[in-house]
Amino acid sequence: MHLGEWALVVVDLQRYYVDPQASFVRYFETIHPGASLYIGQRVHELLVPRLTRVVKRTRELGRPIIYLRLCGQLEDRSDLHRHFLKCYREALELGFADLYPLRSQPLADVLDEVAPQPGDHVLDKTTYSGFTSSSIESLLRQLKIERLVMTGLATSQCVETTARDASDRGFGTIHLEDCQADYHDVSHRASLFSSRSVCGGHVWDSREFLELL
Repeated sequence: MHLGEWALVVVDLQRYYVDPQASFVRYFETIHPGASLYIGQRVHELLVPRLTRVVKRTRELGRPIIYLRLCGQLEDRSDLHRHFLKCYREALELGFADLYPLRSQPLADVLDEVAPQPGDHVLDKTTYSGFTSSSIESLLRQLKIERLVMTGLATSQCVETTARDASDRGFGTIHLEDCQADYHDVSHRASLFSSRSVCGGHVWDSREFLELL
């Protein structure tokens, strides 16, 4: 398969999703015990080791890496998607501050193992899709990108929504299955199955992708 002009997209692989001390993890563990167990384990044991290799090879080839980060830009988080804002306010009432951190706070950072380096592109968003609330489309047009290689969190939420919007705008997509994670294996696999048909995309594991490169 000829990839053409491609870019690696790392969606919302941020500290607050998996840090046990983050309000995000503590709040959802309080209302849904065990909610973060599967995604946290998959991120640390599978996603990060596999994505580290992909990021390294992508940089060696000089291909663009685009990081999307979901975080607030206004102190009261009123800029967030209505669902995120609702969760933020409910958590605040129970004493969990900064459920979704501000972009300036350390918990908004990408995980250290795959953190952005000089030359990478970091775009903040406030919605599920990067195309709705960031400048990713104009960046992709500027870079003349034809295909996006999708990784990150969560498979059935921000990754899939961004991939669908990319498809609608004429970009091809490739999902790296082992470089994504969700809150349940069922939703992870169902999302990838849906994306394969709706986005006209491909679902590979990182080894297949690296072999192609």
